[in-house]
Amino acid sequence: MSGKLRTYSNNIFIALSRLLNAILGGNPSLTLSARAGLNYRKGQWSQQRRLINTMFWLQQDHCEFAIRLDTDRNQQALRDVYRENRAFVTSTTSQRHQND
Repeated sequence: MSGKLRTYSNNIFIALSRLLNAILGGNPSLTLSARAGLNYRKGQWSQQRRLINTMFWLQQDHCEFAIRLDTDRNQQALRDVYRENRAFVTSTTSQRHQND
């Protein structure tokens, strides 16, 4: 599988996992795996975590790994929004000063 196709299919899978998590009443910013990992830390969702980790048997603890991945993705998204907003504000401000 090519790099672009792998990235695309991975993004689709993440989006579906987040959608499923939201449908089940969870935070739409988290995948179902990350939710299972976080709930397991609170002493809940032991069976769900075990099932998900079994599905992703190639990773040692997929749910714990998913927490870190979701956190990293959300932080990157915030940085991207901040950078784009900052560029927009800068260009808008400079245009306003040119019109004065």
